[in-house]
Amino acid sequence: MSEAIAVDSETVAVTRPTDHVVRLTLDRPDVMNAYNEELLRSVVEALTAADDTADVRAIVLHGSGDGFCAGVDLNDMPLTPEMDFADYEDGLGLFQDVVRTLRSIQTPVVAAIDGYALGAGCDTALACDFRVVDDDAVIGETFIDVGFVPGDGGAYLLPRLIGEERAKELIFTGRKLAGAEIVEWGLAREHVEGDVVEAAQSFAETLAESPPVAVGQSKALVNESQDIDLETAFEHATRAQRICAQTEDHAEAVAAFSEDREPEFEGR
Repeated sequence: MSEAIAVDSETVAVTRPTDHVVRLTLDRPDVMNAYNEELLRSVVEALTAADDTADVRAIVLHGSGDGFCAGVDLNDMPLTPEMDFADYEDGLGLFQDVVRTLRSIQTPVVAAIDGYALGAGCDTALACDFRVVDDDAVIGETFIDVGFVPGDGGAYLLPRLIGEERAKELIFTGRKLAGAEIVEWGLAREHVEGDVVEAAQSFAETLAESPPVAVGQSKALVNESQDIDLETAFEHATRAQRICAQTEDHAEAVAAFSEDREPEFEGR
C-alpha cells in the first residue's frame, strides 16, 4: 500500500494514480492557477512532502482547468510603483523558493502544460526536469511586459536549455511560444495532441522504473554541471557513485544482469 502524503492546502491537490508516481495539481482554476502567497507556499510544501516519501519515484506537476500557471495573481499580490521594495523582495523570495525546491529535490518532476505558463509560471515549468505540452500550451517570459526581469530563475534556466541568444530573445521581447513550437525551441521533450497529463504520467512511470537513489544522485550531478569545473564534477560524481554502490538496488541490478532477467528495484 502506498504511503500517504499529508499536505494541508486548498490550492494544491495531491493524488497517487500509481504506487510510485504522485500528481500535484495547482488548483486555482478561476485565475488560471496564478500564484498567490498560499499557492507558492503550498507548492513548496507538496514537493518537499512528495520527495520525502520513500516510495515516490516521480512527480507530475500540472494545473487544473485551462491553464498551467498564468504567473502572479495581481489581485492578491499587487505590484505598484508605490510599494515598499522590501515587501517585494519578501514576495520574490517565495517565487524563488519554488524554483529552488524543484531543482534541489531528488525526485524527478514532469510538468504537464496545458494552457498558459507565463512569467513565474513559465519559470516553474522550466525548473521541472521535463516538460510535456499540448496544442493549447503557451509559455513565455512575460516579465518584460511590466518592466521587470525574470527574478525567479528564468535568466538562469533558459540559457541552459536553449542557449544564450535564444534566451535573450524570449526574455527581451516577451515572445510567447505555443504548442509544437515549444518543442522545436528545445523547451519541452514532447508535444501531444491528446491528454497531456496522461502523457506526462506515462513518462513519469517510465522514470519510476529506474533505481531512485541513482536517479536522484544523477539529477543533482546534471543540475550542477554548468556551474562547476570538471575536477569538482569528478569529485561529486565519485561521492554519488559511492552512495549508489552501497544500495540494494545496485546489488539487484548486478544480479539481474548476471541472471538475464529484469531487475526489481525497491528504492534502497
